[in-house]
Amino acid sequence: MVQVFGHLMKEVASPGFCLACGACAASCPFGCLKMSDEGPKLMEKCRLCGICYDECPQVVDPKELRRQVFGTGVQDKPIGNFEQALSVEARHADIKARAQDGGAVTSILASLLDEGSIDGAVVMGIGESPWKPVPRVATTRKELIECAGTKYSRGPLFLGLRDAVDMYHLSHVALVGTPCQITAARRMQLSRHTNRRLGEAIKICVGLFCGGAFDYNFFVNVIGKHLRTPLEEVEKFDIKRGRFTIYRGQKPRRELALDEVKLYVYPPCKLCSDFSAELADISVGAVGSPLGRSTVLLRTKVGVEAFETAKKLGELDILELERVKPGIRTVEKVEGMKRIRAAKELEILGRQGRPLPVRLGGPPVPKEEPRESKTRIDRL
Repeated sequence: MVQVFGHLMKEVASPGFCLACGACAASCPFGCLKMSDEGPKLMEKCRLCGICYDECPQVVDPKELRRQVFGTGVQDKPIGNFEQALSVEARHADIKARAQDGGAVTSILASLLDEGSIDGAVVMGIGESPWKPVPRVATTRKELIECAGTKYSRGPLFLGLRDAVDMYHLSHVALVGTPCQITAARRMQLSRHTNRRLGEAIKICVGLFCGGAFDYNFFVNVIGKHLRTPLEEVEKFDIKRGRFTIYRGQKPRRELALDEVKLYVYPPCKLCSDFSAELADISVGAVGSPLGRSTVLLRTKVGVEAFETAKKLGELDILELERVKPGIRTVEKVEGMKRIRAAKELEILGRQGRPLPVRLGGPPVPKEEPRESKTRIDRL
């Protein structure tokens, strides 16, 4: 029984679980969906193919998806499967000047472009509104560097993937995203009802450590209005040691206590227990490494091979994570804290009698028999 856009609305969008990743709208082969800041909108009659539902990261059993990605090699580790744990720093000044921490993601992608392993990367850049994320297709080192740095807000990443395939005609794409976005990418690659053109174009998934994204209104109202800090003058945001720091070039930094900032975390993020992007080929973040370096977890054969390319080209200074402080235990600790917070949020929803996400055990909407579509989709 195929579940379609109506089910997606009832189970995900209406209860407030939509992550606005854009996977559903990007994958619709008939162009029926459009993304807004609130989520997907149906622009014309649904063709009942079920692809939008099967691309959504909020309706899949995470354990089953983990088995699909890693096969029989699923390991019971606190931060998921990984082959190597490293601490790295970019060697090139142009990347270090713009990077969030150690510049690992930009360096790895630049190496893959130089070697021809990929013909482009889908990343998040900044649009016309200051610090509002928009998907970008980067096909040069310069474009990668322009998009470097963490945005700390959400955006429809997969509209960029659609552009990469349909407008740029790319077939070997690296995709960089948060844990939930990596889950959506795996859905595109592995679901029964999927848009094959998009799923097959993804050659490597690079996941970012993520404690939760902020709604863009946080930047406009809290930083722009309450702190009276024009977003146009902000060069970088960072979260370190319990503080949310705002860098403004030559002007003094502004800081907020992280406990205060967490109040503005996007609601669906509070139910996420994946901090380290466990389904990625390579996971990258600052936690676990000294300041100015990135922690890198190589999880799959694809990830290991990609990292070897960067290593061969001399892009990175590399240390074993066990040789630095605070080390892998800190990553495990933060992941554990995120799981505890997610469990508490789930418990609150249960006590309030509110619906639960399907992926976390919520009852699916009763399935309805879809009317037969006259359009064939078996060749997508």
